[in-house]
Amino acid sequence: MNGIPGVIHIYSRQKLSWFYLPWAITAFSFLINYMISVLVNGEAFYAGGLATIFIYVFIAALVSVLQLFPFSLGFSIRRTDFYLGSVLMVVAYSVITSIILLALAEIERFTSSWGDRISFFKLPYLNDGTLFEQFIIYFILLLTFAFIGIGIGVFYLRHRGIKTFIMFAAYFIILSGASVLVTQYGWWGQVIDWVVKHTAFELSLWLIPISVILALVSYRSIRKSSV
Repeated sequence: MNGIPGVIHIYSRQKLSWFYLPWAITAFSFLINYMISVLVNGEAFYAGGLATIFIYVFIAALVSVLQLFPFSLGFSIRRTDFYLGSVLMVVAYSVITSIILLALAEIERFTSSWGDRISFFKLPYLNDGTLFEQFIIYFILLLTFAFIGIGIGVFYLRHRGIKTFIMFAAYFIILSGASVLVTQYGWWGQVIDWVVKHTAFELSLWLIPISVILALVSYRSIRKSSV
């Protein structure tokens, strides 16, 4: 079991973590929100449960790299092949998941938010564009979250615990410092105005270079990673 096909085969055996579990969690979140809407018996409200699938993709990509990388090397799979196989896996997964999310959003539209109960899959702003634009938004978001997970996993494999902790601490300090500066100079209004002036589709395109950078850095790092 060598090469990229071997990596795809390994991932295909992870049906519970990559296919069944994320949709089971999403379905559970939907049912809970729907039950709440029935008990409240008011107007349809917007639930944030859709974020579950994106967060899960991040976690699944991170855990898969940490667990499957040493396993794959045990089958004499090259580091480069493992990475490329992982990338193909998350791209295919993102395409399939985006199609499913788009279909669920359309079903929600046809059912008038499940009987005017809850807006779970079709949200304002996020789903305001054409079907193609909505698909691209889902695809880019899923791919970005996956590459963040892969990037963190590869960084850990390359540098181990202490440097990973330092990396998280550095990012926290940078983001906190940026937030303080924006608050200090009263720039939040300008930031919000800039976001509002752009569609969700336009903003999602900004994530493409981030994903490409993450992919290239991860590729370079994994070639030097140890088990």
